[in-house]
Amino acid sequence: MRLLAGLLAALFLLGPATSARAGDDQAINVLIFWTDHSRLKAVTLMSITPHKKPVGIVSIPVNTLVHEGSAATLEELFYRAGREGVTAYLEKRFGLAITHYVDVSQETLARTSEALGPLAINGHRTSLLEVFEGTYTAQRPDLQTEIRALATRLLEPPVLVKLPRLLWIFTTGVETNLGVGQIMALYRALQGNGPEILRKKALPGHEFSAGPRRYLAVPPEAWWQVLREVTCDY
Repeated sequence: MRLLAGLLAALFLLGPATSARAGDDQAINVLIFWTDHSRLKAVTLMSITPHKKPVGIVSIPVNTLVHEGSAATLEELFYRAGREGVTAYLEKRFGLAITHYVDVSQETLARTSEALGPLAINGHRTSLLEVFEGTYTAQRPDLQTEIRALATRLLEPPVLVKLPRLLWIFTTGVETNLGVGQIMALYRALQGNGPEILRKKALPGHEFSAGPRRYLAVPPEAWWQVLREVTCDY
């Protein structure tokens, strides 16, 4: 989720955006899904206002309680209603239209991790796959540090020369309604603005256990509050 958020983060700042006309200040919202067949492993909302900073990124835990029909959690909602059902639910909770999506499979993530090579985050030598799985550190990760470290990695010469392969993996292994031209525009935007344009937080709430499972209860106001925190230009 974090690499693709970094890859897409500057998409609409400098590059062409098929859903926005020049001069539009409407926020463009993208949901990034990480899936393993029918299982939802992670979902992230990215909100971009063209020509403005910051780029807001909200990590949404899949154990978030939704109580939507027979689904108790976001993970169960994805299993029962698919990407469309999750998108519709999150549109209601955040109070906005979500027009774009990126669906990354476990297999594609592994291929991308191998192509990207080693990462260094807070002194840890790790990989993209380990960052996604949360296995590179025993401590709770700092999402802001992670996303900026990954974005910085994208600008390093050893990765830049791998751009054709990364784009091939993206276009052949990722389901999305974003165009290749938009992905290509990303590097120019990141190079012009740097990883500081990225601001990321996790959806807050009360975490509790019920039997062997853990859940996250999110107050109604927390959805729009966290989105405002990552998108406001203080």
